[in-house]
Amino acid sequence: MLHLEPGWKLLLQRGIRRGVRTLRREHDWLGSLGALTGIFILLQLLGLGLATATAGEALLKERTELQLELKAGVNDRDISDLMTGLQELPYVARASFMTREQAYDRARRADPELIGFLEEYGLSNPFNDAVTVTLTSLEHYRDLLHVLEDPGWQRIVDPSFLSNETAEQDYVEALMTVTRGIRSLVLFVLGIGTVTLLFVVINLTRTRALARSEEVLVERIAGAQTATILLPFAAEASVLLAIATIASFIVTVLLASSAPLLVPALGSGGVLGELWGMVRLILHSMIPLAFLVELILIPVIASTGAWIGIAPQVRSPRIAMT
Repeated sequence: MLHLEPGWKLLLQRGIRRGVRTLRREHDWLGSLGALTGIFILLQLLGLGLATATAGEALLKERTELQLELKAGVNDRDISDLMTGLQELPYVARASFMTREQAYDRARRADPELIGFLEEYGLSNPFNDAVTVTLTSLEHYRDLLHVLEDPGWQRIVDPSFLSNETAEQDYVEALMTVTRGIRSLVLFVLGIGTVTLLFVVINLTRTRALARSEEVLVERIAGAQTATILLPFAAEASVLLAIATIASFIVTVLLASSAPLLVPALGSGGVLGELWGMVRLILHSMIPLAFLVELILIPVIASTGAWIGIAPQVRSPRIAMT
């Protein structure tokens, strides 16, 4: 059974010093350090993917804008009453009036092929005046549609809006389902990566224990406890994991910082600029916590991997001689 004998603080210090001295003396661990750093970089890039999926879902929820097309011939008083009623709803962030000319220009940016078709055949502006409504959350789609079904608003708002927006909501909800699926997949792969990291540490410890089997044998013959033998190997693994964590964080931060340069669409004026801005906000709040969690888990992973790695050596009949 793994336990520490009296004076465990001194034994812990000695074990850590022995592990650090071994790393300084030997240099066959460079390949293992490269492998650990690569795994950490992959895990952190997966974390970046998780942040992107979370940001996409947040944007779908928080930035939901609807365009309520008005019936032809609606007077200014009816429009004012509609906008006042919309702005009084607690889940409406903003309501703005849009003329038919502004709706035409907006359609030109959103669907240039449609406007090109209209202009090619000399068709007139098919759009009516409209009111744009920005909801605080996608979850209030149904609430707004229910309000607009009131007969008082039906004589102002084009009834085709209700069916169109229901279809749009279904589409947005399908996108949210996709983002949730991506997030679940990333979490699953992160779990696999963590298990892979543990196996790499186990293999590293086992390899180093086999290379120093005579040293382990002498310690067992001398009556050393398992914890005393384990500490140097755990210290070596902890140091390598700490170096790999810091190096991989530097690489990941540099990649994230230079992403808009590598992919112009992620820039402030790019198609994905708003999404990347949300990702950066999430990263700024999560990176310190993620780094702290990784540092806390380092001794746990190192000790677990070292224990499993040297167990065959410690339990070997040849080593167990007294």
